[in-house]
Amino acid sequence: MRRRATDEDVETSKMMFYGGFAFLPWLWLINFVQYRPYVKEDDTPEDMKYYVRGSMYGFLIFMALWGVWLAIFYANLESPWAQGLLLFEKGDTMF
Repeated sequence: MRRRATDEDVETSKMMFYGGFAFLPWLWLINFVQYRPYVKEDDTPEDMKYYVRGSMYGFLIFMALWGVWLAIFYANLESPWAQGLLLFEKGDTMF
């Protein structure tokens, strides 16, 4: 039997949700994975359900945008703006 969500759980979920907006999307993922079972419970506060679902959507949107950016970056790898973002020039070795 699962324990009920406490006020501390709600506060932690809220902090992780807002922390994800500081370009820390892994907080959204952890928030969703950790508190996902509580979303299905009827006695879970609506605030917590909002934060957990919002974390899931935020993480998915961030990953979709990051995937699009990566596709554009690698499609234009020879362009000057993409070359300026690389740490090493093409063909260089570290040793």
